[in-house]
This record gives sequence, structure tokens and C-alpha cells, in this order.
Amino acid sequence: MSSSKLTPPFSLAVCIAFLLCVLHTTIMVYAQSAAATENRLPTLVTENDSSVKSLKLAPFLLRLHLIRHGETEANAANLVLGQGDSPLTPHGVALAALASSSKLVQEGPYWRAYCSDLYRAHRTARIILGMEDAHGNSGNRDSPSIPFPLVVDSRLREVAKGAREGFVKSMSYEEAMERRIREANGGEVRIPLFESVDDAWERVKGWIDLLVEDASDHFYSFQSKQNNLQPEDDVTSPKIYHVFAVSHSALIRTMIHKMVGDQLPKECAKTNEGSLSIPNLSCTTIDVRPYSVGDHRTVQQGSWIPALVRLADVSHLGGTASPLSSGHPSLP
Repeated sequence: MSSSKLTPPFSLAVCIAFLLCVLHTTIMVYAQSAAATENRLPTLVTENDSSVKSLKLAPFLLRLHLIRHGETEANAANLVLGQGDSPLTPHGVALAALASSSKLVQEGPYWRAYCSDLYRAHRTARIILGMEDAHGNSGNRDSPSIPFPLVVDSRLREVAKGAREGFVKSMSYEEAMERRIREANGGEVRIPLFESVDDAWERVKGWIDLLVEDASDHFYSFQSKQNNLQPEDDVTSPKIYHVFAVSHSALIRTMIHKMVGDQLPKECAKTNEGSLSIPNLSCTTIDVRPYSVGDHRTVQQGSWIPALVRLADVSHLGGTASPLSSGHPSLP
């Protein structure tokens, strides 16, 4: 047999290698295309982007005040909560009550008020807004800081942590799975929902987009009624719609990284696990500035520019002010 001929096994191996190479190339091209498409998404435009100068900025903006719920019993025990729940500790209740008499509320009013549908966030929001006292009794006043009722929204709930929920934070996902299998003792293994960062971002981004749409409708409707709609609206002094929202550390952290990750200070406080620290009852403020496409009164869904105003600020609790807070005297 001539040595120049390929044996069938060798030919098959070459074919397989060739197909794998083609498949790998196709995947890489698709990934690059997807990345390019993602980089064109309006929400990825930041205030530092050179293209911002050419955009038609809307004459209004949303100022999101993202507050983490008060300390829970699970927090105190260093447990992973995720979408499980746990009651506030007396300390958590006390700090929420302190926040209710702080600049966080007194310098309102807020345009809208929201909280996660998990009880720890709902109770925190009610205490801060004066709807409930530290003993669980209904407040003696309607909060002057919100013209609308407190809205409970599941899109603000914590990122689901899957098998780790209910276990100590030092336990890895693999260890948590082994523990659940062992405790099931041959029966059905129940594993809580798990969300990726992108899963969580997709749902909370829907909440932001709807807020932008509502603010746009409100602004232009009001302007129209006042017969004050000019061909070119003043964008140098935009109307600010303050939004109060009580949520959770991992979801707030997700919003920070997805929206203003490139605007974070070089030195940020970290948790023991190395994540960006979001203390209980801290407030992170992010401005969302819509921009228009075509007609100056048309704001396309998702077309907005985020800007970090303050990060995990606890000055309303007597702590150190966020270094990003300077220059924003209108902050509530």
C-alpha cells in the first residue's frame, strides 16, 4: 500500500478536526457579532462616552435612590438569603426608624416610591416612609415625601442564589448542592431558583425602562397643558424625578456594575467575599438621563445615559458621606 494514501481512520480524524475548526470559527464570529450588537445598545452609553455630545438629551432625568433593606436575622447570622426571607433584627428596625427622620426622607418629595416584594424590603420601606413605626403599628401620618402609594414590585427582589440559599456565605455552591443531596436522603432534592447576573439585570432594566417611559409621558403631558413646550426644550437644567426604591444588596450591586461600573472610584469598600459592599440601609444614587431619537419629544425605550451620583452612602445614619455626593446639593 502506498504510504501517500490516508487510511480511513486518519481521514475521519482529519474531517472531525476540520468540522470542529469550522464550528469554533462560527461560534467566535457569532460571539463577536453579538458583542458588537450589545455594545450598540443605548443603555451602554455612559456620560463619559464621546457620542453623548451628539445626542438630544431629554429635558428631564430620573434620580434613582436605591436603598438596601435593614439588617435581618439571616444577615446577622451571615447566611445567604437570596429570594428567601428573614425578619428584620431590632437593630435593623432601629436604623430604618433613624432613616425615617433623616435627609433621606425629609428633603423629598419623591415622585415615586417602590420596594421589593420580599417582606424585609417592604417593612424597611414602610418604616422609612413613616407608614409604620418600629413596633409594627401603622404610622400616624401619610408620608409627605411621596405623592403616590408605595408600590411593591417583584422586579426589585433579590438575585436568586439557588442551592446556597439558607446556608452560610462561606459555603460554596458545590458544597451547598452536596448538603442538599445528603439531607434529601434519597428523596427529591429541592433547589431554589438560581439567577445569573444577566437574568437579574434583564428584569430590573425592565423596571427602569418603564419608569423612563412614565416620566416622559408625565413631563410632556404637563408641558403641553401649560402650553410651555418649546421647539428646543432646556436641557441644561433638567427637571428631576426622584424615585425611592428599597431593594437588596446583590441586585443593587448588579445595577451598579451594569449601569455605572466604569464610573466607580478606584478604592471601593468590599465584602469579605470580595464583592462591592452595599451596607444595610445604605443609599446608592444613580441618575438616568433619557435621550431622544428623531423628534425631540420621543424617547425610545432603553435610550438613556446613567451617571453615578453617590455610592453606598450611609451619612443619613450618621456615617461617612459618599465621596461622590459633593456637587449635588439637590440630593434628598
